[in-house]
Amino acid sequence: MSEPEILPWDRQDREPEKAYGYFVLYRDLGRTRTVAKVATEVNKSRDYLHKLATAWKWVQRAQAWDREEDRLYVEGLAEQRRDMAKRHARISSALQAKIVARLQTIDASKLSPGDIARWLEVATRVERLALGLPDSTTSHTGPDGGPIRAEVEQMSAAQRGDFFRALMAEAAARAGQGSPTSGSGDPAGDDEQEESAGAAASEE
Repeated sequence: MSEPEILPWDRQDREPEKAYGYFVLYRDLGRTRTVAKVATEVNKSRDYLHKLATAWKWVQRAQAWDREEDRLYVEGLAEQRRDMAKRHARISSALQAKIVARLQTIDASKLSPGDIARWLEVATRVERLALGLPDSTTSHTGPDGGPIRAEVEQMSAAQRGDFFRALMAEAAARAGQGSPTSGSGDPAGDDEQEESAGAAASEE
């Protein structure tokens, strides 16, 4: 079996144990480390410790230690980001399914042009962010969703209903569900549908 590699921050061949102990104190002081700080801590002369630092290459070994710490930090951060992305994806998927179920209770024909414009703006923004693109939807819609609202206002009530149902279908597809149906089949009845639509509009 081969001998394990001696890393720069490990005790070196023939390095006295006490000298290595001084180096560890120096190494662990971080990037503001100085031999003078070690001398003060161990109550030794600076000249003596400077000789040890030169003989055993404290500066180079400490720099190698810093680089390794940086590498481990970046790896740990990347792993945390991957875990966060997976967790957010699971939460987003579950939330999308609930939102689609809620959308199915809304009577699309009763939505105002402003309601549909807001739904479209939110859907577009979420899609862009999911693809890692900048959220630039406001530059296309204006501060109040102007162009989208103007286009929707020109639709008839039936066209607005079809337009919103298309949005619902796409949302359902993204959530992994089948095409949603309109709220007319909801066993809760028309009264509850109107109440749901009013609640959705007030929540916006």
